[in-house]
Amino acid sequence: MAILREIKAVRENVGLWMRDDYTVLQFSGKDAGSWLHSQTTNDVKGLRSGAGNLQAILDRQGRVQAFFSLHRWEEEFWAIIEKKQLPALLARVESHLILEDVTVEEVGRDTPQVLLEGPRAVVLLANQHGDPLEAAQGLPSEAFAFSPIRILDHDVLIFREGESGEDGFLLLPGPGESELLFEKLEDVGIDFGIIAVSEAARSTLILESGFPRWQEGIDETRIVSETPLAQPAVSYEKGCYLGQEVVARLKAYGSPKQQLVALLIADDGAVMPDSGSTLLEGEKKVGLLVRCAFSPTCDTWLAWAYMDRDHRVSEATYQLGVEGRTEVLSATVAHLPAFQAPTRRENAVRYYDEALGHFEADHDDENNTAIEILMEALLLAPDFEDAYEALGVILHRHHRVDEAILFMKKLASLNPNCVMAHTNLSVFYMSQGLIQEAEDEKAMANQLEFKQTLDARQAEKAAKQERERLKAEAEGRIAMFLEVLEIDPEDPVATMGLGQAYMQLERHGDAIPYLETATHVQKDFSAAFLNLGKCHEFLGNSEAARSTYKKGIEVAGRKGDLMPMREMERRLKQLK
Repeated sequence: MAILREIKAVRENVGLWMRDDYTVLQFSGKDAGSWLHSQTTNDVKGLRSGAGNLQAILDRQGRVQAFFSLHRWEEEFWAIIEKKQLPALLARVESHLILEDVTVEEVGRDTPQVLLEGPRAVVLLANQHGDPLEAAQGLPSEAFAFSPIRILDHDVLIFREGESGEDGFLLLPGPGESELLFEKLEDVGIDFGIIAVSEAARSTLILESGFPRWQEGIDETRIVSETPLAQPAVSYEKGCYLGQEVVARLKAYGSPKQQLVALLIADDGAVMPDSGSTLLEGEKKVGLLVRCAFSPTCDTWLAWAYMDRDHRVSEATYQLGVEGRTEVLSATVAHLPAFQAPTRRENAVRYYDEALGHFEADHDDENNTAIEILMEALLLAPDFEDAYEALGVILHRHHRVDEAILFMKKLASLNPNCVMAHTNLSVFYMSQGLIQEAEDEKAMANQLEFKQTLDARQAEKAAKQERERLKAEAEGRIAMFLEVLEIDPEDPVATMGLGQAYMQLERHGDAIPYLETATHVQKDFSAAFLNLGKCHEFLGNSEAARSTYKKGIEVAGRKGDLMPMREMERRLKQLK
């Protein structure tokens, strides 16, 4: 099927599509930044020119009225927003913009946006310039960052954001240029495995990415804390904005009654439920299904659903009915996104390992595959020292000594203290008969090695002093907490503190009874479950650790303690 081929291209190489359901709103004027900061959920004042983030506007009850990405260029701000959300944002401007010097203008309605997404998106764009490595470093690397570039004879604004969850870019060309730019990218992308993505494949990629669109997972009835916006689009440090009190209260004292999660539904031949279906456990309503479709990446049916506190524990499997139907679905809960794409660094490491495999198999030093793959790794991670070193060594083996020297110099420039950069340069220069240069590089390598030996000894001495200081502090806390427990043997702060102090002294067996007491006294103490599981892990009690983490994940899921919950999930997977 075409859709499977398109999704595979995005996940493994690069996909290309256009969207005309988004627009751009420009905010200018001396008060634009301060006014936006007062109205939105995320930081605006702290954005530097060329940076961006996710934002939302709320009503007084903390319900989402619109969400968008916001980007700063000098004293202007640009909001990239779905066209169907635009009226809500303009209504906020109309009702809350009074005497401030702010001008608002829609500048992107008639210009379709071009999206280039996939692990090789950077590689494709970088190779359209004379020096791909320099070009890659000029592309935006931070999420929502952007910059003006010239690509394929088009002046374009390029943003580090997308829809599939993969690495990639959103391109905004000039008016009337989107279709031509699309065609040119499709032509030059053939060697990189590019495929044009249909609207059907785009919809599935968005489902897998776990980030909803308006009225497909988020609408004006939803409190922001219930949605995937709660982490990336909300700053819990900034000052007052409309709805902030509700958001802060939920963060401090509890978790929302419902939350959007992924459901991985077993394909047992049942007809999948429609959007808007009520999910039941027995006769009890436990959730509301938002979307459901087959996910080629997850290789199962994937749904988004708002589930209640007792039915959104990650990796828990529930037998769910659908209101008005007789079938029962076996659904396993997962955090959004259900599929987590590799980072640039992770892809670069994968390419590096693949290149070394080709190099080891190339006994005659005639195959350039390892060199080509390492070049791609460096385009994804321009600070990847091991890739520079490997590339230099392989180029030297292929008698491409000038190129080997070039890349080893780049490594030395990247890390002036890299011993191997100078050691290899010495070898390379010697092979060219440049004896003085070789001797100079060898001397530099010896000097750095000697310095690093001294630095290591000093670091070890400092680390020993720090360990002794922490040990003394921990012993002092133990004495203090034991005094508290003589008065109240079940004080949760003292039992937790005592357990942590024993952990710091690596007395994990002594920590366990106190941490167990903390979990019994305060049954939603997520951090205590995490520390208790760590102690069992350290002592080799894998079964006890697994049991503790499972219980802790359930507790943290109900409470909304995301950080300890995800740490316990990570450790539980490692134990399996």
